Amino acid sequence: MRRCKTLRGGLLLFLAFAVRADDPVPGRVTDRVVCRDRPDQAYALFLPSAYAAERPAPILYLLDARGRALYALERFRAAAEAYGWILASSWNSRSDTKDDPNTPALQAMWNDTHALLAIDPGRTYLGGFSGGGRAAVALALRASNRVAGVIGCGAGLPGDATPQKGLPFLYFGTAGDRDFNYYEMRALDADLERARAAHRVEVFDGGHDWPPPEVAARALAWMELAAMRSGLRGRDEALAASLLRAELSRAGALEAAGRPAEASLLYTHAAEDFRGLADVGPASDKAAALAGSAEVRKALRDADRRDDRDRGALRALAQKLQAALRDPDIRPAAAVAADLGVPALRHRAASGPREERLSAERLLANLRVQTSFYLPEDLLARGDFAHARLALEIAATIDPDDPRVYYNLASADARSGQGRRARKELDRAIEKGFRRFEILDTDPDFAALREDPEFRKWLGQARPNAPAPSPTPAP
Repeated sequence: MRRCKTLRGGLLLFLAFAVRADDPVPGRVTDRVVCRDRPDQAYALFLPSAYAAERPAPILYLLDARGRALYALERFRAAAEAYGWILASSWNSRSDTKDDPNTPALQAMWNDTHALLAIDPGRTYLGGFSGGGRAAVALALRASNRVAGVIGCGAGLPGDATPQKGLPFLYFGTAGDRDFNYYEMRALDADLERARAAHRVEVFDGGHDWPPPEVAARALAWMELAAMRSGLRGRDEALAASLLRAELSRAGALEAAGRPAEASLLYTHAAEDFRGLADVGPASDKAAALAGSAEVRKALRDADRRDDRDRGALRALAQKLQAALRDPDIRPAAAVAADLGVPALRHRAASGPREERLSAERLLANLRVQTSFYLPEDLLARGDFAHARLALEIAATIDPDDPRVYYNLASADARSGQGRRARKELDRAIEKGFRRFEILDTDPDFAALREDPEFRKWLGQARPNAPAPSPTPAP
């Protein structure tokens, strides 16, 4: 089960090795740089076209939760080229591990790039996704003011950080509107606002992921504006004016789409971010006008009430789920899923007003990550195969057409020595579109099963007879 979480990253990992460059070249990505002092550490590197040794450049170090160096780098590449930033993205970063792989990953990248490149000492930034985002904050807090800013994606602060006391660096957070950590990021935004910390949190259309390139570009632009205000880089009034026009256009589009509360917040942020760099009068006027409207005040109250309601629902769901996974009498997964309200949530996610659909999708996302990963991993580690399987069967009621849930079930069965049942679940995965048979050749969960003649026979038949994957639909 552990390896199936990386199915999406497999193709990206393959592509990562398809193109190589011997030496970093401005304007190009060097897909793999092995650290000279730490040959067990490697990173992808992007130098902007304008890079020159006589002009030290800002650098952003990226820590992906699964070490997908190129995947993370490509989200920021266009903006890095536009603003002249260096990108260094680790192949060794991880989250959800018992050890700490991120500190040595960052240290190795930091030492290697500082020895190799001309880096602006006042403009070093860290970025991370999920557990990598928490690690980026933790590492920035330990860096003795050598980090100017953090871009935290899909997760907030580590458990020992206290947002009430602010942060000694700039913070730009992102979350998808269907991210299971959405509520955490909303709460962090409010906490940092109360602490008067220099920050922004932006929500994009999506799930638990790095932000799309346009949001990544806004993160770098926000850091650029802060650097202008502080004197870390020269003022560029033309750039500031252009960025302000883009923000006003974005706010106007939200207003026209009937989302005045979001537009009001965007106008307010624009007035704050560009003050002293461009004419913020129009943004301030629009922010004040919208903030005073009854429609916006009601929308903000409704959003707060919805968040409070959903946080309460998440607590109740966690209690019900934990009770079912402790009960010695293993109930049918469909019955537990009904108690959790999975059918009703799936129905609400597919219909109804926009905010209620998103609310249901976020609740399902929380159940999904718990039942498909965290809880079964913990139960399997403790040898509780029956309850681990129950959790995974509940995940299958959430996403009945996702081949990964059946791969997960097969993985759990393989670990518990249930070879026949594992083959049955793999057959179901194939029916739903599973084609990554090469994973079965290396996944340690199937190590014992690979010695079983029946499994080898099944694999020999299934591999060539599986239907070809459906063509990828046009975007």
